[in-house]
Parts: sequence; C-alpha cells; structure tokens
Amino acid sequence: MKREGVFFEYLMILLGSALYAASTVCFIFPQSLLLGGTSGVSVILTSFLSGSPGVILTVINGILLLLALLILGKSMALKTFMGSALTTVFISALEALLDLQAPPIANPFLSAGIGAAVIALASGVMFYVDSSSGGTDIIALIIKKFSRIHIGKALLITDIVIVVAGGILSGWMIAASSFMGLLIKTLGIDAVIKMIKRIQEKYNGKEQEEAK
Repeated sequence: MKREGVFFEYLMILLGSALYAASTVCFIFPQSLLLGGTSGVSVILTSFLSGSPGVILTVINGILLLLALLILGKSMALKTFMGSALTTVFISALEALLDLQAPPIANPFLSAGIGAAVIALASGVMFYVDSSSGGTDIIALIIKKFSRIHIGKALLITDIVIVVAGGILSGWMIAASSFMGLLIKTLGIDAVIKMIKRIQEKYNGKEQEEAK
C-alpha cells in the first residue's frame, strides 16, 4: 500500500476515535444512554460494579480485541486495536479533563440525537478503513467478514439487545431516547460510509483524468 494510503487510514482512525470519545463523554455517559456497544454495556454494569464507565469499557474492549486478533487477522486487528486504544485513551482523558457533574444537554432525546449522529460519523469513518472503536464494533466486523450484511445492520443486531436490557433497568425515558439514538447511529453509519466512498471515487476519477 502507498504511504499516502497508510497516512489516510491512520488519520481517519485518529479522527474517528476523537469524535467517538467526545460524543460518548459529552452526550452518552452523562445521560446514562444506551446506544448499544460496550459503552452501553459499561453504563449498565456501573449499576452493579464499582468504577467509572471508562474503566469498565477498557476491560471489555481488551477481551474483544483478543477475539479480533484471533478471527479478523493481524492487519485488521491492528487497526481495530489502534482505534479502540485511542478511543479509550480519549475517553479517559476527557472524563478527567471535563469532570462533568451534570449533562451538558438536559433533554435526553436531544442528547441522544446529537450523540448518536456524531458517533455514526466517527464509526463510519473508522469502518471505512477497516478499523473500529472496539467493543461490539468488532462483532460487526466479524459478521461483515463472513456475510453480506451491511455494517449498520450488523451493529443493530448486536446493539438492540443491549438497549432493551438497559432500558428495562433504566426506565422508559432512557429506553425511548436510547432506542431513538440507536436508530440514528445505525442508519447514519451506512450513510457515512457511502458518502466517503462517493467522495473518494470522485477524487480518484479526477486523478485519472489529470494523469491522461
């Protein structure tokens, strides 16, 4: 692979990780929202375990990264490890830096909508370069590898169970806003990937015309 291609991939991983972490810390954790993924699992587990959602998230991601190495292969596992590690570092740093005592947005539906949209953008960017923020995204990558199911649909399969389970524990307000956010995230990821593909196709087309 050309050096420019490698630089582009790692830049996308860095950008996606930063966006994912910022959205999770500012919009998801403060409202205890459940958009699926390990962030949703960590929010549920904070009701039973001591420690912040970020610490629990780190442990779960470590287990799933081992699964990625065994099934996805070294190249994809390495990029997923980078995405997961960067996301985890950014989340921990932002939790300590911001130390939010109250949600920046009081309305859980608005918080879920904004948070889910940013996470869809972040995940779409990382999925495009065969990386992810870790967690259940790894399960989605495994499903993608062995089937023709789109990433967004694969995530919906794994995440909806988490949202339902968390909703039972958290009440209807959190359940309803979380489910709305999950739909936005699911539909948004595939839309972001398609948008990036169109942009790159146009860019490659211009390069080929200039080369003639």
